[in-house]
Amino acid sequence: MDRLGGFEDNTWINGIGSVFKRADGSQWGINLSIYPRKTRGSDSVLLSQAPILVRKNVINPTRPFRKQGSEIEFTVDNLQKWEVSNLEDCPAKERDLPKERKSRCFVKTLPDGMTVYLPQFELARALFFHNAYFSRACLEHGILQNEFSVEHDATNSEHAVITVLPNSTCPDNVFSDPGYRRYLAWLLLDNDARLSYESISTAQLESGFNRGSYRIWNFEFEPPPLQGVNLKVRGNLDSEINTLLVYEITELTGIPTGVPSDVEFFSPKFYVPELSSGKGGRDGDYQPPNHEVDEDQDSSGENDPVQIEGVKTKVEFAKAVNTHKTAKKRKKVGSSGNSEGGEASSLVSTEEQSPMGDLPSAEWDGLDEATDDMHLYASKFESFSKMLELLVINHQCKVERLAFRKLPAVGRCKMHLMRNDSTPRCWMLVRVTVSGHQLYLMEVDTSDAAKSLSTKVVMASSEKAVIERLSEIEIKLLKKSLSWPKDYFDGEFGKESHFFIVHQASDKAGVIRQKKVERWANNVYRNLVIKLG
Repeated sequence: MDRLGGFEDNTWINGIGSVFKRADGSQWGINLSIYPRKTRGSDSVLLSQAPILVRKNVINPTRPFRKQGSEIEFTVDNLQKWEVSNLEDCPAKERDLPKERKSRCFVKTLPDGMTVYLPQFELARALFFHNAYFSRACLEHGILQNEFSVEHDATNSEHAVITVLPNSTCPDNVFSDPGYRRYLAWLLLDNDARLSYESISTAQLESGFNRGSYRIWNFEFEPPPLQGVNLKVRGNLDSEINTLLVYEITELTGIPTGVPSDVEFFSPKFYVPELSSGKGGRDGDYQPPNHEVDEDQDSSGENDPVQIEGVKTKVEFAKAVNTHKTAKKRKKVGSSGNSEGGEASSLVSTEEQSPMGDLPSAEWDGLDEATDDMHLYASKFESFSKMLELLVINHQCKVERLAFRKLPAVGRCKMHLMRNDSTPRCWMLVRVTVSGHQLYLMEVDTSDAAKSLSTKVVMASSEKAVIERLSEIEIKLLKKSLSWPKDYFDGEFGKESHFFIVHQASDKAGVIRQKKVERWANNVYRNLVIKLG
């Protein structure tokens, strides 16, 4: 398990208080009510740790803990019309904690009569604070304008280009991750989302105050309306007075997106990786199993940020926006798609890069972006789908599509993403019945010419025997740098029960011309019949 330095094992977060910084400093911290107390320093953390700051969450757990509170689900009407109150006024709080008395809450009595107290910091965490960068940046006034340029296509209202400016401190892995890219596109292009995020720094300037050598502020902001959004929360429910104090927002689904359908990200730093045949790739298994965040040191910025597990919040947008990277240069990398290899330190920093920083940089990963977007990638299998149609029309086969999935991230391997634009690499499982015999075809999208990969055919005893092994096949496929794991198929299905069919020759990177699809279908059918004997 990843750890946060300075805290005892199994430290409970009971309350979240005011935000503060030294009047002459730049790092913001946040006061906590915790048990047990910290081993050193005050009971507080830097704002970079916001992705794990959830009431009744456990810092540095040594064993699994049961989630505290009742689970409730409701639909938001308009959050901007909710009342605002201090947490000290909430009758559902378990006990009075001085540090969080002035914590601001949104308050609403739902149609079923339940009154909900939603701490504003928790809503901001669930909406915005998915990693250390977005947590820190919220208090830097004008940071979105200073680090990103947005250009709307004058001829196509459904296309926009986001340019990452040279001075941007946003970590590179945000732009390589489809979920974070979609989130950032929403943050930059949706008016309600952007105004809400930028209201955080404005509110601090307006309502923060100086006390001695410190600047202190009770966190508050202007929420987006979130009209029609479904919230799944857990918290302390006082059934006698029908009032809920929210500890954690676990899911937000149906988030409106005033964003074009296609958003392109560009930076002069982006590159298309070109595989080097003379250099083996690493799959990331050499990473330390655990990391410890040291708040006292800045990061050196000499590595791609290490991803460490935050408190995951499921975020689902009402519209699946297609986002992709555009690069104008190429760079040689190892066979797994990694540009560098080298064992990472277990001690890391979530703070900004600094010339004096010594530790590898790290980012909390608190975003579970779960928008239904598979339809965006179906066109990548157009030639394969037409070939399957010809198996039905010309060869009287029966074709059933059983699965269409994205390859998962595995260690530091980048082959789960298309190398030209960092969109998800997908694959398909199809059952083809030939003269009563069932065979299972596996096809991976290699239209980026990252690797030449034939269609895998498996003769299995049942659909279940294949389906229940898909996750394991995905992992082993990526660990072998996008090659079918022959030994695994031998062991699971038998040496004579799987084979491959070479693709029809392509005219250019991964693309099969339409006139050759019929030849491809004939070749597939011939190979299936030969194998069946």
